[in-house]
Amino acid sequence: MSTVLATPHSPLWPVTICRLQQHLSAGEHQQDLFQGQPAMFVSQQTQPPTHSLVELIQLCGGTVCKLVRQAGLCIGHYYGRRPEGCRNISEQWVLDCITQLKPLSHENYNLE
Repeated sequence: MSTVLATPHSPLWPVTICRLQQHLSAGEHQQDLFQGQPAMFVSQQTQPPTHSLVELIQLCGGTVCKLVRQAGLCIGHYYGRRPEGCRNISEQWVLDCITQLKPLSHENYNLE
């Protein structure tokens, strides 16, 4: 199935996120996509909304932490202090990994 994603500023964005969540929760895609990734902290200023990203990450086997100091990856813009080695990457990385059904390199998604 080929999926065309709307952009975060598109009126179709909520529909796109809803469809991704439905496919993932129905078990149609691998649910261990993010299992090998470091724990992720999702910023409060993300698009799509934080709660949607958290759900998508968890449905794909990822670990989400509530405190940035426990994270190896910070998803979305975060301007506070991060632990040494914690990478700050765009929320688009999560969506692209899901739509391509594989973990992608963080390199093209750096926000630093």
